[in-house]
Amino acid sequence: MKLILLTGFLGAGKTTMLKKLLTEYEGRKIGVLMNEFGETGIDGKLINNEAFDLIELNNGSVFCACLKENFIKGLAEFLNHQLEVVFVESSGVADPSNMGVILETVTKISGKAYDYAGSICIVDGVYFLKQFEVIAALEKQIIYASKVIINKADLQNVETLQAIEDKINGINSAAEIYQTSFCEVPLAELVKTMKSVELAARPSENTWESRPHARILRTEALLNYNAFEQFLNEIKGSTHRIKGFVRTDQGVFEVSSVNELAVLKPWNKPVEQTEVVLISAVGIRMISDLLRSWKKYFEDTPVSI
Repeated sequence: MKLILLTGFLGAGKTTMLKKLLTEYEGRKIGVLMNEFGETGIDGKLINNEAFDLIELNNGSVFCACLKENFIKGLAEFLNHQLEVVFVESSGVADPSNMGVILETVTKISGKAYDYAGSICIVDGVYFLKQFEVIAALEKQIIYASKVIINKADLQNVETLQAIEDKINGINSAAEIYQTSFCEVPLAELVKTMKSVELAARPSENTWESRPHARILRTEALLNYNAFEQFLNEIKGSTHRIKGFVRTDQGVFEVSSVNELAVLKPWNKPVEQTEVVLISAVGIRMISDLLRSWKKYFEDTPVSI
Protein backbone atom coordinates (compact mmCIF):
# COMPACT_ATOMS: atom_id res chain seq x y z
CA MET A 1 0.00 0.00 0.00
CA LYS A 2 1.48 3.32 -1.09
CA LEU A 3 1.87 6.13 1.47
CA ILE A 4 2.32 9.79 0.55
CA LEU A 5 2.94 12.60 3.03
CA LEU A 6 1.79 16.20 2.45
CA THR A 7 3.73 18.86 4.36
CA GLY A 8 3.85 22.65 4.31
CA PHE A 9 3.47 25.49 6.78
CA LEU A 10 0.11 26.77 8.01
CA GLY A 11 -1.97 28.13 5.15
CA ALA A 12 0.43 27.14 2.35
CA GLY A 13 -2.28 25.14 0.57
CA LYS A 14 -2.13 21.54 1.85
CA THR A 15 -5.90 21.13 2.06
CA THR A 16 -6.29 22.61 -1.44
CA MET A 17 -3.74 20.08 -2.66
CA LEU A 18 -5.52 17.25 -0.87
CA LYS A 19 -8.85 18.18 -2.46
CA LYS A 20 -7.25 18.00 -5.91
CA LEU A 21 -5.68 14.63 -5.09
CA LEU A 22 -9.06 13.28 -3.99
CA THR A 23 -10.57 14.39 -7.30
CA GLU A 24 -7.68 12.76 -9.16
CA TYR A 25 -8.24 9.48 -7.28
CA GLU A 26 -12.04 9.55 -7.50
CA GLY A 27 -13.44 6.04 -7.80
CA ARG A 28 -10.31 4.42 -6.36
CA LYS A 29 -9.84 3.12 -2.82
CA ILE A 30 -7.76 5.55 -0.78
CA GLY A 31 -7.27 6.54 2.85
CA VAL A 32 -6.72 10.02 4.30
CA LEU A 33 -5.16 10.82 7.67
CA MET A 34 -5.54 14.50 8.55
CA ASN A 35 -3.70 16.31 11.31
CA GLU A 36 -5.23 19.49 12.74
CA PHE A 37 -3.40 21.82 15.11
CA GLY A 38 -6.36 22.42 17.36
CA GLU A 39 -8.86 20.23 19.16
CA THR A 40 -11.49 20.53 16.46
CA GLY A 41 -11.43 19.20 12.89
CA ILE A 42 -11.94 22.08 10.46
CA ASP A 43 -10.18 20.57 7.43
CA GLY A 44 -12.22 17.39 7.75
CA LYS A 45 -15.38 19.44 7.20
CA LEU A 46 -13.82 21.11 4.16
CA ILE A 47 -13.13 17.82 2.36
CA ASN A 48 -15.89 15.64 3.83
CA ASN A 49 -16.73 12.89 1.35
CA GLU A 50 -17.97 9.32 1.66
CA ALA A 51 -15.73 8.08 -1.13
CA PHE A 52 -12.65 7.58 1.05
CA ASP A 53 -11.66 6.51 4.55
CA LEU A 54 -10.77 9.42 6.84
CA ILE A 55 -8.99 9.54 10.19
CA GLU A 56 -8.53 12.92 11.92
CA LEU A 57 -5.97 13.60 14.64
CA ASN A 58 -6.36 16.91 16.44
CA ASN A 59 -4.49 19.16 18.86
CA GLY A 60 -0.86 18.67 17.87
CA SER A 61 1.54 17.39 15.23
CA VAL A 62 1.54 13.71 14.29
CA PHE A 63 5.34 13.77 14.58
CA CYS A 64 5.28 15.15 18.12
CA ALA A 65 5.17 12.90 21.18
CA CYS A 66 1.74 14.39 21.90
CA LEU A 67 0.15 12.60 18.93
CA LYS A 68 2.76 10.16 17.61
CA GLU A 69 1.19 7.12 19.29
CA ASN A 70 -2.21 7.84 17.73
CA PHE A 71 -0.54 8.50 14.37
CA ILE A 72 1.08 5.07 14.47
CA LYS A 73 -2.23 3.44 15.40
CA GLY A 74 -4.00 5.26 12.56
CA LEU A 75 -1.43 4.15 9.98
CA ALA A 76 -1.59 0.58 11.28
CA GLU A 77 -5.40 0.60 11.05
CA PHE A 78 -5.33 1.62 7.38
CA LEU A 79 -3.14 -1.41 6.61
CA ASN A 80 -6.12 -3.60 7.55
CA HIS A 81 -8.10 -2.18 4.60
CA GLN A 82 -7.70 -2.88 0.91
CA LEU A 83 -6.55 0.59 -0.13
CA GLU A 84 -4.48 1.71 -3.08
CA VAL A 85 -2.85 4.68 -1.38
CA VAL A 86 -2.95 6.55 1.94
CA PHE A 87 -2.42 10.32 2.04
CA VAL A 88 -1.29 11.98 5.27
CA GLU A 89 -1.93 15.71 5.54
CA SER A 90 0.37 16.76 8.38
CA SER A 91 -0.03 19.88 10.49
CA GLY A 92 1.74 23.02 9.31
CA VAL A 93 4.40 22.75 12.01
CA ALA A 94 5.18 19.08 11.35
CA ASP A 95 8.82 17.97 11.25
CA PRO A 96 8.97 14.60 9.42
CA SER A 97 12.47 13.74 10.67
CA ASN A 98 11.26 10.63 12.50
CA MET A 99 9.04 9.27 9.72
CA GLY A 100 11.40 6.31 9.21
CA VAL A 101 11.16 5.29 12.87
CA ILE A 102 7.37 5.67 12.78
CA LEU A 103 7.04 3.41 9.73
CA GLU A 104 9.30 0.80 11.31
CA THR A 105 7.07 0.82 14.40
CA VAL A 106 3.93 0.50 12.24
CA THR A 107 5.43 -2.57 10.57
CA LYS A 108 6.33 -4.14 13.91
CA ILE A 109 2.86 -3.80 15.41
CA SER A 110 0.88 -4.64 12.27
CA GLY A 111 3.12 -7.17 10.53
CA LYS A 112 2.63 -5.19 7.31
CA ALA A 113 4.64 -2.45 5.65
CA TYR A 114 3.85 0.65 3.60
CA ASP A 115 5.45 1.44 0.27
CA TYR A 116 6.50 4.95 1.30
CA ALA A 117 6.55 7.11 -1.84
CA GLY A 118 7.90 10.21 -0.13
CA SER A 119 6.51 13.64 0.68
CA ILE A 120 5.13 16.58 -1.24
CA CYS A 121 5.96 19.90 0.43
CA ILE A 122 3.79 22.93 -0.32
CA VAL A 123 5.59 26.25 0.13
CA ASP A 124 3.78 29.57 0.60
CA GLY A 125 5.07 31.80 -2.20
CA VAL A 126 4.02 34.93 -0.30
CA TYR A 127 5.41 34.29 3.18
CA PHE A 128 8.01 31.50 2.89
CA LEU A 129 11.19 33.58 3.13
CA LYS A 130 9.87 35.39 6.19
CA GLN A 131 8.56 32.18 7.82
CA PHE A 132 11.76 30.26 7.13
CA GLU A 133 13.71 32.51 9.47
CA VAL A 134 11.51 31.74 12.48
CA ILE A 135 9.96 28.26 11.88
CA ALA A 136 12.65 25.58 12.19
CA ALA A 137 10.41 22.77 10.93
CA LEU A 138 10.20 24.32 7.44
CA GLU A 139 13.76 23.33 6.61
CA LYS A 140 13.09 19.75 7.70
CA GLN A 141 9.95 19.61 5.54
CA ILE A 142 12.05 20.54 2.50
CA ILE A 143 14.92 18.21 3.38
CA TYR A 144 12.58 15.20 3.28
CA ALA A 145 10.54 16.25 0.25
CA SER A 146 10.54 14.51 -3.12
CA LYS A 147 8.50 17.30 -4.71
CA VAL A 148 8.21 20.95 -3.62
CA ILE A 149 5.31 23.10 -4.81
CA ILE A 150 5.79 26.86 -4.56
CA ASN A 151 2.15 27.87 -4.25
CA LYS A 152 0.47 31.32 -4.61
CA ALA A 153 2.95 32.26 -7.35
CA ASP A 154 0.36 34.67 -8.77
CA LEU A 155 0.74 36.78 -5.63
CA GLN A 156 4.54 37.08 -5.79
CA ASN A 157 7.05 38.78 -8.09
CA VAL A 158 9.48 36.86 -10.32
CA GLU A 159 12.59 37.87 -8.37
CA THR A 160 11.24 36.65 -5.03
CA LEU A 161 10.00 33.39 -6.56
CA GLN A 162 13.51 32.79 -7.88
CA ALA A 163 14.95 33.55 -4.42
CA ILE A 164 12.56 30.98 -2.92
CA GLU A 165 13.57 28.41 -5.52
CA ASP A 166 17.26 29.08 -4.84
CA LYS A 167 16.68 28.63 -1.10
CA ILE A 168 14.93 25.30 -1.69
CA ASN A 169 17.67 24.07 -4.03
CA GLY A 170 20.25 24.95 -1.41
CA ILE A 171 18.47 22.74 1.10
CA ASN A 172 17.45 19.84 -1.15
CA SER A 173 18.86 19.92 -4.68
CA ALA A 174 17.23 16.55 -5.50
CA ALA A 175 13.67 17.82 -5.00
CA GLU A 176 11.65 18.64 -8.11
CA ILE A 177 10.19 22.16 -7.83
CA TYR A 178 6.93 23.46 -9.28
CA GLN A 179 5.76 27.07 -9.30
CA THR A 180 1.99 27.40 -9.39
CA SER A 181 -1.20 28.88 -7.92
CA PHE A 182 -4.03 27.01 -6.20
CA CYS A 183 -1.80 23.89 -6.33
CA GLU A 184 -2.48 23.48 -10.07
CA VAL A 185 0.12 20.85 -10.94
CA PRO A 186 0.06 17.68 -13.10
CA LEU A 187 -0.96 15.46 -10.19
CA ALA A 188 -0.96 12.07 -11.93
CA GLU A 189 2.57 12.62 -13.23
CA LEU A 190 3.73 14.13 -9.95
CA VAL A 191 2.57 11.17 -7.83
CA LYS A 192 3.75 8.59 -10.38
CA THR A 193 7.31 9.97 -10.42
CA MET A 194 7.74 10.42 -6.67
CA LYS A 195 10.82 8.96 -5.04
CA SER A 196 11.29 8.35 -1.35
CA VAL A 197 14.25 10.17 0.18
CA GLU A 198 16.50 8.57 2.77
CA LEU A 199 14.65 8.51 6.08
CA ALA A 200 17.68 8.73 8.34
CA ALA A 201 16.52 9.90 11.76
CA ARG A 202 17.44 13.43 12.82
CA PRO A 203 16.56 15.36 15.97
CA SER A 204 12.97 16.51 15.61
CA GLU A 205 11.80 20.09 16.03
CA ASN A 206 8.40 18.78 17.22
CA THR A 207 8.34 18.79 21.01
CA TRP A 208 5.85 19.86 23.65
CA GLU A 209 7.92 23.00 24.24
CA SER A 210 8.09 24.01 20.57
CA ARG A 211 4.35 23.75 19.93
CA PRO A 212 2.77 27.06 18.90
CA HIS A 213 -0.14 28.25 21.00
CA ALA A 214 -3.53 27.41 19.50
CA ARG A 215 -6.94 28.54 20.75
CA ILE A 216 -10.49 27.91 19.60
CA LEU A 217 -13.01 30.74 19.59
CA ARG A 218 -16.57 29.51 20.08
CA THR A 219 -19.88 31.30 20.40
CA GLU A 220 -23.51 30.34 19.80
CA ALA A 221 -24.49 33.97 19.14
CA LEU A 222 -25.39 35.14 15.65
CA LEU A 223 -22.71 37.73 14.87
CA ASN A 224 -22.90 40.92 12.86
CA TYR A 225 -21.01 40.23 9.63
CA ASN A 226 -19.36 43.65 9.35
CA ALA A 227 -18.29 43.57 12.99
CA PHE A 228 -16.76 40.12 12.58
CA GLU A 229 -14.91 41.20 9.44
CA GLN A 230 -13.39 44.13 11.36
CA PHE A 231 -12.58 41.83 14.30
CA LEU A 232 -10.85 39.37 11.95
CA ASN A 233 -8.76 42.08 10.31
CA GLU A 234 -7.69 43.38 13.71
CA ILE A 235 -6.60 40.05 15.21
CA LYS A 236 -4.99 38.47 12.13
CA GLY A 237 -1.70 40.23 12.88
CA SER A 238 -1.35 38.18 16.07
CA THR A 239 -1.71 34.85 14.27
CA HIS A 240 0.02 32.56 11.81
CA ARG A 241 -3.27 30.99 10.78
CA ILE A 242 -7.01 31.33 11.36
CA LYS A 243 -9.58 28.86 10.03
CA GLY A 244 -13.08 27.78 10.86
CA PHE A 245 -16.72 28.74 10.40
CA VAL A 246 -18.71 31.76 11.60
CA ARG A 247 -22.48 32.24 11.87
CA THR A 248 -23.48 35.80 10.94
CA ASP A 249 -26.58 37.83 10.15
CA GLN A 250 -25.61 37.43 6.47
CA GLY A 251 -25.25 33.64 6.62
CA VAL A 252 -22.53 31.11 7.43
CA PHE A 253 -18.98 31.81 6.23
CA GLU A 254 -15.75 29.84 6.07
CA VAL A 255 -12.97 31.82 7.75
CA SER A 256 -9.45 31.55 6.35
CA SER A 257 -6.51 33.79 7.23
CA VAL A 258 -2.75 33.47 6.67
CA ASN A 259 -0.70 36.27 8.20
CA GLU A 260 -2.10 39.47 6.62
CA LEU A 261 -4.45 37.73 4.15
CA ALA A 262 -7.95 37.14 5.54
CA VAL A 263 -10.94 35.83 3.59
CA LEU A 264 -14.59 35.11 4.41
CA LYS A 265 -16.23 32.76 1.90
CA PRO A 266 -19.94 31.78 1.90
CA TRP A 267 -20.52 28.26 3.29
CA ASN A 268 -23.70 26.51 2.17
CA LYS A 269 -23.87 23.92 4.93
CA PRO A 270 -25.35 24.50 8.40
CA VAL A 271 -23.07 24.81 11.42
CA GLU A 272 -24.24 24.64 15.03
CA GLN A 273 -22.04 27.44 16.30
CA THR A 274 -19.20 29.75 15.37
CA GLU A 275 -15.99 27.75 15.78
CA VAL A 276 -12.66 29.23 14.71
CA VAL A 277 -9.14 27.87 15.31
CA LEU A 278 -6.41 30.49 15.83
CA ILE A 279 -2.71 29.63 15.85
CA SER A 280 -0.65 32.29 17.56
CA ALA A 281 2.29 34.21 16.13
CA VAL A 282 2.81 36.09 19.41
CA GLY A 283 2.62 33.31 22.01
CA ILE A 284 0.28 33.46 24.97
CA ARG A 285 -0.31 37.19 24.38
CA MET A 286 -2.78 36.25 21.64
CA ILE A 287 -5.44 35.48 24.27
CA SER A 288 -5.44 39.03 25.67
CA ASP A 289 -5.42 40.43 22.11
CA LEU A 290 -8.47 38.31 21.24
CA LEU A 291 -10.42 39.26 24.34
CA ARG A 292 -9.70 42.97 23.92
CA SER A 293 -10.80 42.93 20.26
CA TRP A 294 -13.88 40.83 21.02
CA LYS A 295 -14.98 43.34 23.67
CA LYS A 296 -14.43 46.19 21.20
CA TYR A 297 -16.64 44.73 18.46
CA PHE A 298 -19.09 42.47 20.32
CA GLU A 299 -19.22 43.97 23.83
CA ASP A 300 -20.71 41.39 26.23
CA THR A 301 -21.64 38.76 23.62
CA PRO A 302 -20.80 35.37 25.24
CA VAL A 303 -17.66 33.71 23.86
CA SER A 304 -15.21 31.01 24.94
CA ILE A 305 -11.57 31.16 23.91
